[in-house]
Amino acid sequence: MTYASTPATDGGLSRGWAIALGAVLVILGLVALMNFVDATLVTTVIVGWVMVIAGVANIVGAFTSGVGAGWRILQGLLGVLFIIVGFNIIAEPLAGAITLTVVIGALLVADGIFRIVAAFMDRATNAVWMILLGVLNILIGLWLWTNIPFSAPAIGLFVGIELVVAGVAWLVAGFMTAPRTEAASA
Repeated sequence: MTYASTPATDGGLSRGWAIALGAVLVILGLVALMNFVDATLVTTVIVGWVMVIAGVANIVGAFTSGVGAGWRILQGLLGVLFIIVGFNIIAEPLAGAITLTVVIGALLVADGIFRIVAAFMDRATNAVWMILLGVLNILIGLWLWTNIPFSAPAIGLFVGIELVVAGVAWLVAGFMTAPRTEAASA
């Protein structure tokens, strides 16, 4: 082996694994799109568990950090709040889905406003696309707000679309990667 040759393993994901991951993500995305109400409830429960884990991490961080007592108390209280909200979402996933839909709608409206303002401030070459994306985010956010509780299953729809798009991206990356060949050593 010379200094210019590539190593036998590149440490990255092999072609087969990328294709397999892409196929699994596309299948999961299609399942989520076929039953997006259940996908919404499953996603809501996952968000609840993530909040519980984040709350525990916040409490642990409050006691292990070398900051002042006021900061530790605040972090501990936020951790307890995360745990309470997380368990509440887990216990009532339908109410949690509605709440998450309202939060996502508010975030989309805020993001749309910020994108439009940033497009006018930067005057970049992609300003038109930023404005269009901002308007689209505002419209989707307002749609989510105005159709509660009927828009709550939109979370499952968004998750399904995301899984399909991510799966297709992994499939494309896998098929574009050259298969590994072992160099003949002489």
